[in-house]
Amino acid sequence: MSDQAQAVPPTIMPLFYKRVVGVNPNTHGRLRIDRSVGYGFSSGAQSVPLGIGEFEAAAQFYPIVFTGGPNPIPAALLGIREGQNLFVDARGRWRADTYVPAYVRAFPFIFVEDAKSENVYVGMEPDAACLRTDNGAPMFEDGQPSKALSDAIQFCTTVRDNLNAARVFARGVNEAGLLTDEEATITFTAGGSTKIRGFKLMHPDALAKVDDSTFIEWRSRGWLNPLYAHLFSSGRWARLIEMAAQEQPAAAA
Repeated sequence: MSDQAQAVPPTIMPLFYKRVVGVNPNTHGRLRIDRSVGYGFSSGAQSVPLGIGEFEAAAQFYPIVFTGGPNPIPAALLGIREGQNLFVDARGRWRADTYVPAYVRAFPFIFVEDAKSENVYVGMEPDAACLRTDNGAPMFEDGQPSKALSDAIQFCTTVRDNLNAARVFARGVNEAGLLTDEEATITFTAGGSTKIRGFKLMHPDALAKVDDSTFIEWRSRGWLNPLYAHLFSSGRWARLIEMAAQEQPAAAA
């Protein structure tokens, strides 16, 4: 296999969604939510966005990177190659005992802003495998949102708020000069290599250069834990490469 350049794609919402429609009891009154179908929809996601409250949990399993450009977004790196999620198997099961990012768990629901009215409404991917009429928890009961739907909407609220806070955090540390553009060349012992481009990282010595007043401000804003979690997550690169290497023989066959 020859050297190939693969980019970490900017995680632009709505990742996973092909079309989004408003949740409506008149149209969707018979639909049920069946979470047992798993996460097959995310099998092609090389990265997914992270909320500000997820860094410590995600850092235990994934390298945390920031997408490139002037407005970086924190993301969990799930694969070495574009279109590769190493944490989901062919049956849609996420790797056991591994943290599942909240953005993945929120699917198929998402908040959508109407550009004309500036109103925010609950949308969903209507063709999602987890939306069925024959199995799962009902979305509506007597024309009103069921507990399952209400819980999903509340979870989406938390996810949205955490993602927005993460964007503010990433923009702040990037403007402070802590993030640098990086690329990684991965060479497999079985042969072949690949490059990952288009992401930013923070180096440990960068944080030491932050002045005291900024450091105190960031501490008051709760930004220090995510920064340290990002640094800690660098240890997850080795595991991700090992997982990719295990897939390499099948890919090369």
